[in-house]
Formats: sequence, C-alpha cells, structure tokens
Amino acid sequence: MSEESEEAYLVNPRSPSLSGFPPGLMPYTDGVQSVVSQYGAQMNSAGSLGSNSAGLISSGRSASDASGTSKGMNRNDRNSGTGTGSSGRGSQSHESESGELIDYNNDLLLSQFHADAIKQTGCGKFQLLASLIIGLGLAGHAIQVYAVFYILPSAELEFCILESEKSWLGSITLLGLGCGALLWGGLAGRTGRRKTLLSCLAVSGVFSVVAAFMPTYGPFMMARFCAAAGIGGALPAGASYLCEISPGYARTRILSLLGTLGISGAVFAGGIAIITVPQTGQEVMLENKEHFSAWHRYLLIISLPTVMSILGLFWLPESPRWLLDNGREVDALSIYQKIYKSNRARGGYTLTELELPGARAHKHHIPSSVLAGMAHGIHMFFSSFLQLFRKNYLKTTTLLIASWFVAMFVYHGLTIFIAGHSRAIEQERYSQQTVVKAHKSYENVVFNDSMENLVFSQSSFYNCTFRRVFLSHIHFENCSFVDTEFANVKTSRTTFSNCVLDNVRLIATDLTDRHFINCTKNNTEQIRLPRNCDREFEYNIFLEALWRSNLGALVPGVLCLAFVGEAIHRFGRSRIATTCFSFATMLCCAFGFMFVDEHVIWTGGTAQGLILAGLAALTILAIETYSTPLRCTALGLCVCGGHMGALLSAPIYSALPHASSNFAAGLSTISMIVPVLSSGTLEDPCMLL
Repeated sequence: MSEESEEAYLVNPRSPSLSGFPPGLMPYTDGVQSVVSQYGAQMNSAGSLGSNSAGLISSGRSASDASGTSKGMNRNDRNSGTGTGSSGRGSQSHESESGELIDYNNDLLLSQFHADAIKQTGCGKFQLLASLIIGLGLAGHAIQVYAVFYILPSAELEFCILESEKSWLGSITLLGLGCGALLWGGLAGRTGRRKTLLSCLAVSGVFSVVAAFMPTYGPFMMARFCAAAGIGGALPAGASYLCEISPGYARTRILSLLGTLGISGAVFAGGIAIITVPQTGQEVMLENKEHFSAWHRYLLIISLPTVMSILGLFWLPESPRWLLDNGREVDALSIYQKIYKSNRARGGYTLTELELPGARAHKHHIPSSVLAGMAHGIHMFFSSFLQLFRKNYLKTTTLLIASWFVAMFVYHGLTIFIAGHSRAIEQERYSQQTVVKAHKSYENVVFNDSMENLVFSQSSFYNCTFRRVFLSHIHFENCSFVDTEFANVKTSRTTFSNCVLDNVRLIATDLTDRHFINCTKNNTEQIRLPRNCDREFEYNIFLEALWRSNLGALVPGVLCLAFVGEAIHRFGRSRIATTCFSFATMLCCAFGFMFVDEHVIWTGGTAQGLILAGLAALTILAIETYSTPLRCTALGLCVCGGHMGALLSAPIYSALPHASSNFAAGLSTISMIVPVLSSGTLEDPCMLL
C-alpha cells in the first residue's frame, strides 16, 4: 500500500451511532472534510445526526463553518472542556455508564482532524526519537523476563531456595507483568499516555534497583514483582502513544521499530550476563562469598535502559490525540507544532487555533468529597473494562485475548523447552566424557586442583590430602581411604559408594551422611562449620547453552519485527497476523522432527519470531479498533492475557520430556490453531485514531 493510498481509510464504525455510514472508502481530505457531508441527508432522515447535521461540515481546514460561532469560541472554554462548539452542530449523544455524555459524531470529527493535523507534521526525527525513548522502556519489559534465566543459579545458591521456589522466580515476573499491564493500561486511558509511561517506568526502575540489594528470598521476590508490575504498562501505553503521534502511512513502521527495540532488550540481557555473571558453578560458589556478588551488579546494569527511558520521557509531550479527546485542543495544537518543528527545518505549521474543532460536551460528575472522588475514579476505572465486552466490542475483544493468550503460551513454552532441550543435550555430552580411573593407588598425594566428571573405581588412597578443591560429579566406588584428610572441600553431585574410610578427617567440608552410600567408617572425624544452607548445588549450569538457545529465538524475533511493519502496511493487519501465525504453526510441527540441537533451536526460534510478528500486527489492529479512552485499556487486557498464558505454559512445558521434541512440537502445533483462526476472523478496522 503506497503512501497515497493511505489517504483512503476503511470505515468500520466504532459505535452504534456511526453504523449509519455505509462501509467503503472514507476519502481523506486536506482538512477535516467529514464524510458526514456525504451522508448528512441520509442520517438526518434517520434521526441520527439531528436537524442540523450540515452544521458539522467544516470549510477548508476549519472544524466548523457555522457563522463564526465555533471560531469565536473562547480559548479558556476549549481548554476547560466546557465549550459546546458551533450552535449549528447537531450531534447524537449517548450517556455512558460512567456518567459521561459522549458525542460520537464529534469523536469522528476529532479523529479526522487528528489524522489531518498529524499528517501535516510529517514523520521524521520526532517519531524516531520517541521510538528510541519508548523502545528503551519496552526493552526493560523483555529484560525482566529473560534476566531470570541468567540469575537463577546464583540466586539459588545465595537464597538457598527449593525447586518449587526456583520456578516462582520466573513466575512472579510474569504475574507482575500481567497485573501491571492491566493496571497501567486502564490508567493510561484516563490520566494520559505520557504520565502513565513516566509512572510505570519509575516504579519499575526504583524496584529494579531495590531488588539488586535484597538479601533474602522474600523481599527479593516482592521487589521483583513490583518491578515487573511497573514495566508491564510500557507496551499498552507506549504502543498507543507512538501510534497517536505518527501519520497513518508511517504507523506500522514506527510500531515495527518499537518492537525491534523491545525484543533487543532480551539480547542485551543475555549479552551482559555472559560478561558479568559467573559462567560455571565453581565461579558461582566463589562469587557467593562476596557481600555484593556479580548477579547483584548484573541487576543494576540491566536497569539502565529503563532509567534512560525515564529521562527521555521528560522531553516527550503528551499524546495530542488524548488531549483532543479530553477537551484540551489548544494544548494539542502546540504539540502538533512541536512535532512539525522537529521534523521540518523550514516553514511554519499552517494549522491555527481558529481551525481547532469544538470541545466535546461532557457531563462530569463532580465528587463532593475526597472519598467520593476516589470511589468515582475506581468506578470509572472498572467501567472502562466493562465497555470492552459490550456488544460492539465483544467479538473483537474475545478474539484478541484468545490470540494473545495462546500465542504467548506457545512462545514462552518454547523458550523454556528449547532451553531445557539444549541443557539435556549438553548433559548427555558431559556424561559421555566421563573418565574412569580403576585399580589406581595413590600414596602421599596432595590433591589441590579441582576435579570434575571422574569415576574412581576400586582405588586406594593412603595418607592423601584433598585441600581447597571443588569435586564436581566425582564418584568413588569400592575405594579405600586410610589416613586421608578432606579440608575445605566443596562438592557437587559427588558420592562415595561401598567405600572403606579408616582414620579419615573431614574438616570444613560440605560432605554429609547422604554422600556416603553403604560405606564403612572407622575412626572418622568430622569438623563442620555452621552453614546457612545444606542443600547441594549443581555446578553444571550450562550458561553458554542457555544463551545459545535464547539467541536462537531472539535473532529471528528481531528480524521478523524489523520487517513486519512494511508487510502490515502493504497487506493489512489481520492478513499478516494470520500469515505469521500460520507459518509459525508449520514450523512448530516441523521442529518435532528435528534431532540436532542447532536445528531445534533455530527452527523453534523462527517460529517464535513469527509469533512475535503476528502479535505486532494484532497490537496495531487493537489500537486502531478501539476508541481513544479504551485503546490502552484494551491493549493492556490483551497483554495481561498473554502473560497469563506464558505463566500457564511454564509448568506444562517444563514437565515435557526434553530428550525429544515431539511432545512440545505437538502441543505447540495444536495450540497455534487458536490464534490462526482468531486472527483470520478479525477484520481490519478504521485507520483513524
């Protein structure tokens, strides 16, 4: 679709009051020439526009042509939202449950006015900088999810957590992201996009730093939840904001850039982890002795994109579309002028205050007290969610939530499964490299180098010393130890089976009775220092394998999101979403027949990249479908559904056998049928915002 063809907008009315407009192409005019003029007689006879529908027609770039009444409106009236516009403006109004009197005709005029005004500003430096600033915030969203994989070994050792608690380290993040998307999405529709972005990123930034200093499991989990809940609002508010400051012909490309920057945050999290976080279990043990170990420093470093985004947001103005919808037309005009000056070095912005549309008529309920005001605000917050399930939105809302839930269920499930599959492959290779030393005799030997992946069978140790060593996956079978000392020895998956120990001293080791299986002990002395944690730690953390499996999904994701904007622009939202989900389904089926680790990683990763591209198309579709007050609320609800799907997938995909990809491929293929059918049922909305 070329830029010129973008000047025709497909009408898909957002409210019953606009259903009188026949579907087809809405001609985009230079100025706010509403299609009401084409169908005024029809709507007038039907009683939809009232007797003065002709008063709605603008002239040139003016919002009203009615004898200067609208042009003479006082600026204070516009900003306060009390002005009623031209006396000749006949418009149909409906009272919502929230007590507001909504003028649907004026909503259409505002949408057309905004489309014309933002098109005149052009697309350039302002939108690119805004994408970069908000993209840094969205990168924090991906960082919150992927950072858990890299800090888990260190957190497990320092907090001495159980297996069930390990799984909650990731789950608490997804739960926080879902709750945050729901909360901030609802607030963004009422308090504004920029203010919501500043608030949610500030919450995330503060608690991300706090989490880095938490010394125990409980406070750390609470801080992680709050940090995730904060960053959860970045996508609903940020994506809506960028769409509302971008011309129609550039909207999909700007959102594509936002998605690319967002998923790049996961690459950043992995890259920094490879540099800063311990790579082996031995390094983790050594780092744990420090008061402020490497993984705490890692959490501080990865919070930098969020902090940088907060600083950049002070430069960005509020969304002009939101200001128009809230009766602040003059403020919106100043922002249009700011965008124009940023994008164009020469010339002046031609739109003036005289051409602003009249303010919307609102019947506000003024609370009588602070408590009543709070109750009214809560009622308005929840009523916005109820409006998403009314008749005119019910089908779209249901299909979008279903698509997000299942798509994220598969995406996150594949992330967990592929990482587990790579780990299983590495573990198998590690086992195959085990060295067996049988019938060996060691006398007066001092072992001061760490040993790994060895089996000592029917060997004898006489007057030997093991001092300051790590024993990882060492098995002593049918061995004898005489006058031997173990001092400052740390072990992982080390056992003594059917061994005889005579005059053996165990000094400051982590060896306990569970390490000795059917062993005979004679005159064995054990001196242990008090320890906070007696759990055995696995030294084989395979961090490089984890990074490789994550990278296999992130690289295709970055590429798919980088190019999907152009595809959406040319072929439509619903069509591209269906196409991406369909190809992802086929790849999910194909990777079930893969046996080589690299093939599984890149085939499954490409499927994940296509899933992200499909969700990007649905994000734009959702933004363009819902009206300005409900846009962020709807997107927040969809994102929340997606994170709940990811939360559900974690235990399911973790329980699947990792040695074979057949079960994961089958589950993913069957599940992906839902977003394919749902996105195929959705229709492209009106492109007016």
